[in-house]
Amino acid sequence: MNRFFGATALVLFCALAACGGDVEPTEAEVEAAAEAAAISVRVVSAKVEPVQNWVYSQGTARAVRREFLSFESAGRVAYVNPNLKVGRPVRRGQVIAYQQPTRSRAELIGARSELAVAKASQREAAANLELAKATFERYRILIAQNSASQQEYDEAESRLAQAHAAASKANAQVNASSAQISTAQVTVSESRLVSPISGVLARLNIEKGRYFSPQTVNSQSEQGALSTVPAVVIDPSSYEVTIDLPSYAFRQISTGSETLIVASQAPALARSPAESTSRPGRSAPPVPVDEINVRGRVDAISPSLDPEKRTFQAKIRTTSGASSLQDGEFVSVWIAGREVVNAVTVPFEALRYKNGQAFLFVYSAKTKLVAERKVTLGVQGANGFAVMLGLKANELVVTDGRAGLSDGDRVRLLKSAKPKTEPKPAPKPAPSASPAPRVTTQPDDRQ
Repeated sequence: MNRFFGATALVLFCALAACGGDVEPTEAEVEAAAEAAAISVRVVSAKVEPVQNWVYSQGTARAVRREFLSFESAGRVAYVNPNLKVGRPVRRGQVIAYQQPTRSRAELIGARSELAVAKASQREAAANLELAKATFERYRILIAQNSASQQEYDEAESRLAQAHAAASKANAQVNASSAQISTAQVTVSESRLVSPISGVLARLNIEKGRYFSPQTVNSQSEQGALSTVPAVVIDPSSYEVTIDLPSYAFRQISTGSETLIVASQAPALARSPAESTSRPGRSAPPVPVDEINVRGRVDAISPSLDPEKRTFQAKIRTTSGASSLQDGEFVSVWIAGREVVNAVTVPFEALRYKNGQAFLFVYSAKTKLVAERKVTLGVQGANGFAVMLGLKANELVVTDGRAGLSDGDRVRLLKSAKPKTEPKPAPKPAPSASPAPRVTTQPDDRQ
């Protein structure tokens, strides 16, 4: 539209000049007409700076240590720890609840009584065995001295054998009673909910006096289990996020790569609708890296692709900021990929595409014309792309107004961006500190 009105103004100016006879337009008037015909644009200078690539995905944060606790048998809940509420700390070994005493507890008491009797019999049998051994040894010496009869010797030997048998039987009874106690203890423990870890009580789905049956637990889905299992205990000090990534990202990440984690519903970190629609495919963090306090590292990468989705799975473990997350929370993650230390970069707004080929418009302050320039893109960063071929540092590229441009068009710079002269070469920036691991690689144009 600007081009149409500008061209119209230039034609009218020429027509009026012709109607005036000998009056010729001055150079200033010609320049003014050309300026009126120019398209308004904004330009920026191509910078030389580090470019960090990020691989984006989403997943659900799960506590690394989470325990689902349930009774093994049906029964009425006789006790629920009154000091425990959802969200309260739980110690390892702490009793959360237990069911009413059952036959197993009576069996445990009986087994303990039998064990006490068996141990008494064991002690008696051991004493008798020692006496039988001493008696047999005495008769063995006497018969060698012809001071005892053969019958007395045989009787001593028989009593020794009986003492050995009685001691073996007593030992076996003690072992049997101990085994019975172990079995009864396991049965009793199954009627008690005891936290196996120190953490936080995340769910409590039982009440004192209510009847519980294992059949009511829905183990078909996680949501069902969370709603029906008697208690869930988690350790909130560390979380794991499982994500699915497209096959082409397999060589962009590695085990140990640093990761930024953001709650997907965090209002302060959400992208604006305009940014989301104007920059499709942008995988950079939504805010400066330093403002994201939940960090993690890639813990495991599957070497196998899903045959249908053509994706692979990766697992991320938090390294800091875990207290900001909730178990089961949906999060966005950015994994640090390749980085180029010194690269010519342009913002996303400067790029256009035709038949899959990236191009941009380069502005000349001397001629006030723009030239269409094909470029080869490299690493995608937070604010733009590294340009591998087709552009030099400090050249001016059009950002706003490029949609109406063609190669060779005259343009007019908007006030906020109009440079007085060609920009001086920018000093080579020092490598910036980044929380992401720096891996200097040769840039490529596969982005």
